[in-house]
Amino acid sequence: MTYGEFLAQVREQASCADNEEAARVTEAVAVLLGTRLQANSARHLAAQLPDELTAPLTHTGGGAETWTGAEFLERVREATGAENADIARRQAEAVCGAVRDTVTGGELNKLISQLPSGYAPLFGHPELA
Repeated sequence: MTYGEFLAQVREQASCADNEEAARVTEAVAVLLGTRLQANSARHLAAQLPDELTAPLTHTGGGAETWTGAEFLERVREATGAENADIARRQAEAVCGAVRDTVTGGELNKLISQLPSGYAPLFGHPELA
């Protein structure tokens, strides 16, 4: 998936006004997701995503945070300026859904297995929660 296609999917799923807003939401969620992952995991994930997402995903250099799914969503709300938790969830689901649709099944399984169960619904797998 190209970066343009990635943003188009996020724009549609998150009901963003334009590609600029979709890019802002995508970067915010990618930064938070990268902060949540171990450095090696973030690099492996970034390798399967558009190049524009490498820096946001790998900016931390390790030392994964231990946020729950709910804490992650609160951070998404703060980072994107979403008016409420429902909008933040929709934004996170849009970016995580585009990630899901871009990476291989094996990479997605590794990603989901490294996160607490509260993250699985964001990637379209509520049965794993």
